Amino acid sequence: MKVEGGNTFVQKINPLTGYIGWQLMDENYDYHQEIACSMYADMLHDTDRNKKYYAALKKAIEKKHSMGQKANILDIGTGTGLLSMMAANCKADSIVACEAFLPIAKVARRVIEDNCLSYNIKVVHKRSTELKVGPGLDMEFRANILITEVFDTELIGEGAVDTFNHANEHLLEKDAIIVPWTSKLYAVALQSELLASCNRIPEFVPLDPDPIKIPRNIVSCTGTAGVHDLQLSQVPKNEIKIMSEPVHVFNFDFYKKIEHNRLQEVDFKCVQDGRIDSIGMYWTLDMDQEGETVISCAPSFIEETPWRDHWMQAVYHLPTSVEVAKGEQVKLYAQHDQFSHAFHIQKDCMKKPDLSWPACNCRLHMRTSRTRLYWMNDKLKWKKYVNVLRKLPTGKTILYLGDISLLPIAAAKLGAKKVISIQDNIFSFKVMKSIIESNGLTDVIELLDSYKANIGEVDYVVSEPYFTDSIFPWDGARCWYLSKRLAPNAKCLPSKLRIMGVPMQFDNLHKIKLPLGKVEGFRMDSFDRLIQNSSDRSCPDVDVQPLWEYPGVCLSKPKPLMEFDLNADSPESQILDSGEIEFTREGSCHGVALWADWDFGSEVISTGIDENEKWDIGTKQGVYFNRKPSSVTCGLKMDYEATLFPQMGCIHFKFDFPL
Repeated sequence: MKVEGGNTFVQKINPLTGYIGWQLMDENYDYHQEIACSMYADMLHDTDRNKKYYAALKKAIEKKHSMGQKANILDIGTGTGLLSMMAANCKADSIVACEAFLPIAKVARRVIEDNCLSYNIKVVHKRSTELKVGPGLDMEFRANILITEVFDTELIGEGAVDTFNHANEHLLEKDAIIVPWTSKLYAVALQSELLASCNRIPEFVPLDPDPIKIPRNIVSCTGTAGVHDLQLSQVPKNEIKIMSEPVHVFNFDFYKKIEHNRLQEVDFKCVQDGRIDSIGMYWTLDMDQEGETVISCAPSFIEETPWRDHWMQAVYHLPTSVEVAKGEQVKLYAQHDQFSHAFHIQKDCMKKPDLSWPACNCRLHMRTSRTRLYWMNDKLKWKKYVNVLRKLPTGKTILYLGDISLLPIAAAKLGAKKVISIQDNIFSFKVMKSIIESNGLTDVIELLDSYKANIGEVDYVVSEPYFTDSIFPWDGARCWYLSKRLAPNAKCLPSKLRIMGVPMQFDNLHKIKLPLGKVEGFRMDSFDRLIQNSSDRSCPDVDVQPLWEYPGVCLSKPKPLMEFDLNADSPESQILDSGEIEFTREGSCHGVALWADWDFGSEVISTGIDENEKWDIGTKQGVYFNRKPSSVTCGLKMDYEATLFPQMGCIHFKFDFPL
């Protein structure tokens, strides 16, 4: 990083060219990016959460007052100060709110001031584990009510165990009321080829007449320990079977010491024939001591719960699938450490499973996202790729551009004289090397470790395209620039890139970008301004989201916004395209979904939406959000501009949303 004239030059990779260069950024770029990417606003749009915290806090304060005690509040991780302001409104006697992130601590003070509650709330810029108790210190005395929200999808991934343990020992009175009081963790056995495809690849990938063999260490690898969090409710019903009732595996009682490491054995009965591929996990919060007010993160196939994006469900993939019968008893092993969980299952006829935590030993999972693994398992896409390769003349030299892929293997098996694959990451190189060796193709496939290598004469350049460090669907256009640099006379497949867009009305996704305005009657203007200012200074105009997890309605037909001929010279100067989109449905326009269609001539590989309005699961799509949702009617038109900036490796969009 270099600083010059108050601005910062940040070293970044150009997604199109693959080159690393310097970009001029705001000197407080990191600061603003951290603010803009925080999930505070999303969480505060959760009305169910807010109301239940409010109700439980009111109940706790009234209970202390009824016992003749003062209600002295500690709010850990105050964020905007919302929970502290709730406490003030409920007549708490004293409130100390701590916040470790300085810009948020500052805005909390402003929000509290805007709501005329500064007289009773002390904001301390510290972690709770750094707070000092005593006259003239951070806290004058120990609190007798703790209110906090330090949870994530795994419940404990943000350090909740140590936060509560430290608070109980050092910051709270012995009879303190904790809000929330306790949490229950549930597991449910699942059969889902879709979910399993996000973690592993089968031993043989179909290719007539000679299937591709995947090395045993990849097939049997457990994957990484990282949680697979997603909106489990959105997995299509025909893609998932619920193999058990929810199984209660852990209680986290926040009012007493929580152990760092626990192992629980629970027996459950299978509710139908099938197999168990993975374990779904969710949790509930008992907000009060009586368990009368409950927040649930259960998926919709368990119970109807409000939409949340800050707390989703977690999936834990089993090392191997297990066949089961209806009524069969199965043992579930659930364990957790300080931050995360792991699950194993055992049938009567099986030996006790290895209870070690998942760890990738094949390197594939270290370099490949779960979304990408699903793409590699997508049978429809694979069939299209194979059709493209079968149409190529045999006996030709093919350069494959992109990270870990089975296309070079398929090309070699389908008659290429020579296939060149470049893997400039050591893990990617070793994964591809093992797959090539497993298929006996070392004499056909040349594996290189640098894009600076001498390639020689090439007939065709082939790409999926996929690069590990890509962010947006169209970043695969790097294959265009690389092909012109490495094999300028070769024919490139895909031959065209179309960037597509469609205006959307989302059920809920737009809430992550909406200003708060008021939350439970408290003004949040200062927070809204902070988020907007930081977003303007640090964030691209397009978000990336897995839209299959976020229901919505298309308000027009998909529209090509830009098209590039990948066999033409790659551009060095900016290109501007403009046009208009006509709405074909009335509704509320929350933004525009964006994706890439890769045209191979005989086949088109889309990263977007199909004719049934189903989104591709193997890619994340771009979303250009409308800051002020617009009401639209059929026939209304919206102007747009799309500009390619090759020097920065990005495309900027502008949509004139109706007012």
